[in-house]
Parts: sequence; structure tokens; C-alpha cells
Amino acid sequence: MADLASLIEDFKALGIKPGTDLLVHSSLRRVGPVEGGADTVIDALLSVLGPEGTLMMSAVSGNVTENQPVFDVRLTPATVGTLPNVFMKREGVIRSLHPIHSVAALGPRAAFYTAGHLECNTPWSPESPYGKLMRNGGFILFLGTNFTCNTCIHALEIEARVPGLHTRRTSELYVRDYEGKLRVIQHHWHAPKKDFYVDMEHVVEAAGGLKWGRTGTGLSRLVDAGILRATVLPILERTPEQVIMSYSKDGFVWEP
Repeated sequence: MADLASLIEDFKALGIKPGTDLLVHSSLRRVGPVEGGADTVIDALLSVLGPEGTLMMSAVSGNVTENQPVFDVRLTPATVGTLPNVFMKREGVIRSLHPIHSVAALGPRAAFYTAGHLECNTPWSPESPYGKLMRNGGFILFLGTNFTCNTCIHALEIEARVPGLHTRRTSELYVRDYEGKLRVIQHHWHAPKKDFYVDMEHVVEAAGGLKWGRTGTGLSRLVDAGILRATVLPILERTPEQVIMSYSKDGFVWEP
């Protein structure tokens, strides 16, 4: 069974360094048994990052839909595993306000990464937490998981203006913020498509932007977000079908 000390060593061996801005996608089941559970994993990450590092977690809320369009930043749970929901209960954690693709953050740059997410044209615009991470020396930890959940590639698809990935039709979503104020946005939903995100792992690795390592009993990946953007964006601009294939006949592009 993994414990705090062994996880700290695993994270250090993977290449996580003090002062890093780190976005985590996670599958605790694949990490295996951990003494103290999710809190121990969070404690280990914070210990390695130190006081100058900022820890972020994907807090995607797939429970917000056209039929249930209300998001409360304090109450709506994430639907991407246990770790972000435990993390969001920590004192000082800030959650961005986007009702579908929010990010929770703790550390000296938490406010920088989460600010303005609701006002972005898309959840993955350059000014979103994902866009900021790739432009500010950030890293992504796929903790027991892989590129199937790589939300930063969504941001690259937006930047490359890949057509047909979202519906032209929108629906209204309602966001209750930290002050209790209710806000309204228009949201374009994902259109039918097939992705080949996992194929990009070896492309990023060949560019020096991905390192593999064991965490507990699982396999994790540490990715340099800047190198991810530098390698995958040109592919999306030239041959997007190598990364994602749209099944929509509508060539709608969300980003203006």
C-alpha cells in the first residue's frame, strides 16, 4: 500500500519539482490502495510542489446538462473522480466559474489561473486555465490515467479552429458564483466525434515533453504543457484528422 512518503518519492522520480504550476487529471483506482486515501495524495503533491507551486485539478461537471442547466461553484460536484472533490473541500481552494469545464486551484497563482474563465468565449480559450497553463510554463500530471482526458487538447483544437467539433445550437446555463449571484451563459455542446489523443503521447514524448513513471501501482505521465502545445498545435493546423475526427457535416467553428 502506498503512503505519504512513497508517493512523495514517486512524484519526485516522475520529475515534479518545487514551484511548478501543475494541473492534475486522476484515476485513484489505478493508483491503487493509499494509506489515508485521496487526502494523502493531495498532501504528497503539495509537499513536492512547495509553497511556490500551484496545484490545479480538473473539476469537470458532466452533471450540468441541457436538462439540468444550473451550476453552483460551491455545491456542484466534479464528475471526474474522487480526488478533485476532496481537493475542493480544502481551505483556500478556488474553483473557476465555468459550469462544464471548471478547474480548482490552490497556491500563489490560483487566482491567476481561475480568473475570467466564465467570461472566455469558450471553456478552452487562450484566456482559460488550460490556455494559460500552456503559455506560462505549466505541467500536466496524468495520475493513473492518460491522454484520453487531456482537456488541454480541447484548447488546441479551439486555437487551430478545427471545424465540426461543437454544435451550432446553444443552450443557456446558469452559474451561481461565490457571492451567490446568478449568471447566464450560452454554451455550445460537443458534436459527435472520435479522438486519437492517446496517439499524441508518443509525439509529445519524442519532443521531450512527456515522462512516464509509476505512482503507487499505476502508471502516470508528466507532461510539459508548453511542449504539448508546440507539438500538437501544428498537427491540428495541418492534419487535424490525426488527432480528432468530426462526424458532423456542419463546419461550425466556435472560436470567432
